[in-house]
Amino acid sequence: MKFGLCLPNFGGKIGPGELLALAVAAEENGFASVWATDHIIMPRRLKSPYDELFEPFVTLASIAAKTSEVKLGTSVLVLPQRDPFLVAKQVATLDQFSGGRMILGVGAGWAEGEFEYLGANFRKRGKVLDEAIDLLRRLWTDSTINYSGRFFRVSDAVTLPKPVQKIIPIWVGGTSDAAIERAARVGDGWHPVGVDPARLAQGAARVKKTGTEKTISVRLTVDVRRRREDYVSPDGEKMVTLSGSREEMARTLEEYAKGGLEYLVAYIYRDEVREIIADVMKFSGEIIRSYS
Repeated sequence: MKFGLCLPNFGGKIGPGELLALAVAAEENGFASVWATDHIIMPRRLKSPYDELFEPFVTLASIAAKTSEVKLGTSVLVLPQRDPFLVAKQVATLDQFSGGRMILGVGAGWAEGEFEYLGANFRKRGKVLDEAIDLLRRLWTDSTINYSGRFFRVSDAVTLPKPVQKIIPIWVGGTSDAAIERAARVGDGWHPVGVDPARLAQGAARVKKTGTEKTISVRLTVDVRRRREDYVSPDGEKMVTLSGSREEMARTLEEYAKGGLEYLVAYIYRDEVREIIADVMKFSGEIIRSYS
């Protein structure tokens, strides 16, 4: 099993320099990747914790300059409310600057008000996402771009440079049946947040039926100091946590592994970065090293 660290680039308590220090600590302590979350502008009623958020690509670009090995991912980019032509350029550029370390996690999104502010179509976001994923791959690989879709069209165009990676992995986020089907159909991996082992096993079985190589991952809130209860996310979903003693966490991870989990992205949060780094080191010593 591989492990990544979801950075607290949202919430307003951890500053830019601290995020860089945290990313470096993750690399030094055996994490294979670091991840940044995406939102652009939120309705006031949904503001916490996403009203104060460092843009993920700018955050990851800064981290790329301070690290050398960790993969750089988005968990997840709300692709249907962004211009896929610009996203393709941003991701290809980041892949170049990082020496081929990008993983693009994408999702359909859930904050209808955010779509409205950005002039994006919330009701058609699933279909837009499907087409945008297809378009991204074409923009990254085709020497001449000719594309005629329902939402995006371009002819006789060129976009360079291409990414360092021949194929930038696209992991599809979301816990719904539609998200699982999308991951199976067009994703290079499935990246839900907070699902329990039973739901992960159900989704993993569907995704793996395609017969192609796809990564099964999950992002979980992790607490290495005490047992924590499950919680409800801002969009109303029940979220499972990974917490407690080393033995308790190991047993939970074994349940996930039996269901097909290959990659855990841990969200470890405290109000002070030195406390987060201490927990990162503890998680590394107690869990990551046991899988190496």
